[in-house]
Amino acid sequence: MLDAYIGVLVLWPLVAGLACLVLRGPGVRSALVLATAAAMAVGALGVASQAPVLANPGFLSSETALHVAEAAAFILPAYFLFRGLMAKHLLVIVFATAQLALAAYGATQLAPAAATQSAVVVDGLSLALMLVVSFAGSLICVFALPYMKHHEEHLHLKTSRQPVFFLVLLAFLGFMNGLALANDLRMFEAFFEATTLCSFLLIGHDQTEDAKKSAFRALWLNCMGGAVLHAGILLIQKQFGVADIQAIVSPAMWTGASLLPIALLAIAGCVKAAQMPFQSWLLGAMVAPTPVSALLHSSTMVKAGVFLCLRLSPVLAGTMTGRLLLLAGAFTFFAASALALGQSNAKKILAYSTIANLGLIIACAGIGTPVAVAAGIILLVIHAATKGLLFLCVGDMEQTIGSRDLEDLRGIVSKSPVIALAAVAGSMAMVLPPLGMLVGKWAALEAAAQCPVSMVLMALGSALGVVCWVRFAGTLLSGRSADPKAPSRSSLSSTPILAMLAGAVGVAMAAPWINALLLPADIAATALSGGWGLLPALFVLAMLSWIIGMKAFSRQSAATLATPYICGLPSAEKGSFIGALNRNWTLSEGNEYATEIFGEAKLTKLLGVLAGALLIALVGGAII
Repeated sequence: MLDAYIGVLVLWPLVAGLACLVLRGPGVRSALVLATAAAMAVGALGVASQAPVLANPGFLSSETALHVAEAAAFILPAYFLFRGLMAKHLLVIVFATAQLALAAYGATQLAPAAATQSAVVVDGLSLALMLVVSFAGSLICVFALPYMKHHEEHLHLKTSRQPVFFLVLLAFLGFMNGLALANDLRMFEAFFEATTLCSFLLIGHDQTEDAKKSAFRALWLNCMGGAVLHAGILLIQKQFGVADIQAIVSPAMWTGASLLPIALLAIAGCVKAAQMPFQSWLLGAMVAPTPVSALLHSSTMVKAGVFLCLRLSPVLAGTMTGRLLLLAGAFTFFAASALALGQSNAKKILAYSTIANLGLIIACAGIGTPVAVAAGIILLVIHAATKGLLFLCVGDMEQTIGSRDLEDLRGIVSKSPVIALAAVAGSMAMVLPPLGMLVGKWAALEAAAQCPVSMVLMALGSALGVVCWVRFAGTLLSGRSADPKAPSRSSLSSTPILAMLAGAVGVAMAAPWINALLLPADIAATALSGGWGLLPALFVLAMLSWIIGMKAFSRQSAATLATPYICGLPSAEKGSFIGALNRNWTLSEGNEYATEIFGEAKLTKLLGVLAGALLIALVGGAII
């Protein structure tokens, strides 16, 4: 049965996507997406029930499958090169050519790597990513059904592009599951590059000038990351002649050997995870439809990068390379948190927050100890649930009012109370106990105690994050919408949001059991054991606070709303006053974004240079 479950996770999304392309009716498409979501949930639970396990499903372990993976090392860069030539994009041409040259060198100059003992590995890390992809990713695809219908109506498209959109969206999930489960570097690289293809197609889906520009930016940066990944794989193949990932991440294998290949793989992971100075591709992806943003941030693409770094963590532990990766991740966490504070675009706030939290996970990978890896896995799972929830909420609110600016979202709780309160809950889950992100950050800080500089950066980044998320939640709850009439909403739109909310809360409540399920015994054994402690009391307190708050909120309609005292002569116009020089002033409220301190134009270049220097030092440390 295990082979069947893995087949459902990897192959079924691609088959369903092709069916969406051929059978173009909206009803059939909805049925296929819903069936895929159900099938992936069953498949994920089936694989989880047999974990930990090593397996050799025929479609991933056969010689034919390996030949396909080796061919993909030529086919995908060749397609990227073709698109670069068509668009006359120099950077895409350069890095796609580099990928082809490396693939040709490996195929002609190096002996083939030894066969892996197991094509698939299901351990705590791969299981965590697989569950995130299968559940969070599926919910996002369901949300995309009504969203894309409204999106295309807004764009006034004569011919729907949804068949191609859902083909790529569903295939993305299959490729990510293949990446999570692969134990052969050649298969891993094929899935890794396939995610680059999917992201390029999805970011450029709307075919506007901004969309094309952002898609090619994502393509050239990820082609660069792919070239670095392939270089690292070739060095491993030349040095050890193996492609078995479980063997490669064994510290004993690297005794007395240069860690340059590991450093290159880690940098490839940083590019895929949009770490500074490579963050621009993820920020540019915000032009894509919201389901694409949600998928890239919560369950695909960027998670592939942190997954790779966490997979390398046993080799990184206690090394100069690991310490420099820790510092690079902690620096990105601090820098991206600072940049998020200067944003009023809700999607950009979420994007910088994603970059920051992925930096924290990569810092955990750099530490490499069992406690740090545990913290990284917990952060990966909880971040996927909360960020997926927040992106879906922002996408729904954007379609409701036609704007994603935080100031325009002020008081939207009076227009869309359920969605706004779900977004507030997601915001609080990022910073407040007993919800999970705080627990993960706490564990990361504890693990980073060996490096005081990184610990300070993490503490500062966490403090900036609190300010950012409290401001975000407070804005949604402040004031009243100018048009309080609630919009009509499809159940396929609201159900994924509520399910994601339940998942975010459920993951936090079930953290001890998830910890035991996902983590190997040597990691779990390091945890403190004891009774329930204050956990039940914290949840009771949280529920009481929620009930009291909801009761107070329900009574606000009966309250008398008074205009603020504006310290000037009253004006005939509502909300304005006559002030100095007998001028008429309109009263307005808004957040302080301190762009003179935290603005992108002021900080991005400097922070990018510093982050780049850390990654150069990472390579230097590996060589030394």
